[in-house]
Amino acid sequence: MELSLVSAKASPRAAAAAVSSSPLLPSATRSRPRGRRFRCVAAASKGEEVFGGRKELTGVQPLVEALPPAGRAVLELAVVAAAAAGGYSLGTRYGGTRTTAVAGAAVLGAATLAGAAAVNSVVPGVAAVGLHNYVAGSDDPTALEASEVAAIASKYGVSTQDAAFKSELCDLYASFVYSVLPPGHEDLKGTEVEAIKKFKKALGLDDVDAANMHLAIGRRLYRERLDAFQKLIFVSNLVFGDASDFILPWKHLFGITDYQIDIAMRENAKSLYALELKSIGRGLDIGTLIEVRRVQLAYKLFDEVAADMFKEHAKKLIQENISSALSILKSNTSAGNIPTEVINEVNSILAFNRLLTVLSKFPQGERFARGLGPISLGD
Repeated sequence: MELSLVSAKASPRAAAAAVSSSPLLPSATRSRPRGRRFRCVAAASKGEEVFGGRKELTGVQPLVEALPPAGRAVLELAVVAAAAAGGYSLGTRYGGTRTTAVAGAAVLGAATLAGAAAVNSVVPGVAAVGLHNYVAGSDDPTALEASEVAAIASKYGVSTQDAAFKSELCDLYASFVYSVLPPGHEDLKGTEVEAIKKFKKALGLDDVDAANMHLAIGRRLYRERLDAFQKLIFVSNLVFGDASDFILPWKHLFGITDYQIDIAMRENAKSLYALELKSIGRGLDIGTLIEVRRVQLAYKLFDEVAADMFKEHAKKLIQENISSALSILKSNTSAGNIPTEVINEVNSILAFNRLLTVLSKFPQGERFARGLGPISLGD
């Protein structure tokens, strides 16, 4: 790949500092990335391999976890009522007046109410642990549905926008995104963008919260795996589409140029488009040509580049016919007529070239893969 981020303007340390001070990152989010442990494994792996093992409840959390929302409310009211009655009794016994009794009830009742509120404040954290354990315990994280996340929040009576619950959503998302990026110098498989979009939708994260996680991942990859950082740019820009220009400030945070971003986008798109072209054979199925065009647009690959790649692919198909014909001729030691197999290979070449010509003039040709037209082997 042509892009070399070693020549970027900012040092890795400067880039890391820039991410930490990004106005897009809320304070709670900025404080977490340094301690987050990403796991680089296949997205189809089991939950614990992506998100880590189960988390344990501590302190009063097990008690809170055991009670449904209605049960917690009833228990809190009962405790406060009992405390208020006890305070009234003590006030009467030691104060002797109704005013003292009421004051005693108010003080003890208020103290108990504060304790009940304190217990109730741990509920979002308990819900976050429940969410983590549910997702980490799944056999296939990519199968997670939004209804499952909503059910967990409902079970504990919390909002998905609660700070502790959202923090866990962000951590789960970051771990998932990191896990689908291929390790080392492996190429993207083409399934990453849709998998991330689906998981993001299931978690219910908005673009800004999700983008902050992409930037946090970028901070680590920029320091450790520049090839993966390039893939992250490509995948992230496709996940967020047009909004990526505003919520993914790669240039500002990492000191890279438009040219470097363009190269990262183009080279990764070419790699995936080359995989897609393998579905095109000499038959030139119209449905396949339409699908290849759709994929090209999804990868944001320029028409000129796509056309050149298609022509090269078509040329290789013809060269295979030629190589096959030559092999047959070389193996044929007789001085008789040209073998039928050779004639068939030549006819296949001519038919393929005619089909390329016809489809290039098709009325709805704009829907087809770019690069259709007769192939010349002159060069």
